Amino acid sequence: MTNDESKTLVFIYDREVTEKDSADERILTCRQYACDRGWTVAGQWVDRGSNAVALRRTFWNGMIAAMEHEGRGKRIVCLVANWHRIAFDDAARNTLRQTVSHVGGACVAVDDEAVPSTPRDVAMRRLHAGGEQLGPGTTLVRHDGETA
Repeated sequence: MTNDESKTLVFIYDREVTEKDSADERILTCRQYACDRGWTVAGQWVDRGSNAVALRRTFWNGMIAAMEHEGRGKRIVCLVANWHRIAFDDAARNTLRQTVSHVGGACVAVDDEAVPSTPRDVAMRRLHAGGEQLGPGTTLVRHDGETA
């Protein structure tokens, strides 16, 4: 593992559109995916209800702010279970993914059904990085269970 790979910081994102929609299993899948690669998990952000379908999302924006703050000097990854966790609509998904790119990050889907649109995303998917779970993250982070 190279020094650059050991600096990968993962920000897990999901959304719950309905009351019956639960992100719990998808979050666990993302955490396991990051753990398998030795990536450091900064935290998890989950938008719910009508906030989960708007382009201006409270927790998405909080995650972007955390990426800017915590991601300096590190490789930044927004990790989702699948691309629909960002948005069902391609245009909306691309707009939101651009906000990650603007802070120097890339989006990675665990269940990568579609080929990522940029070479940077492909490269980030292939990273094997090291690290360990950080503390509770930032104020807009939703943590379920232990974080250490």
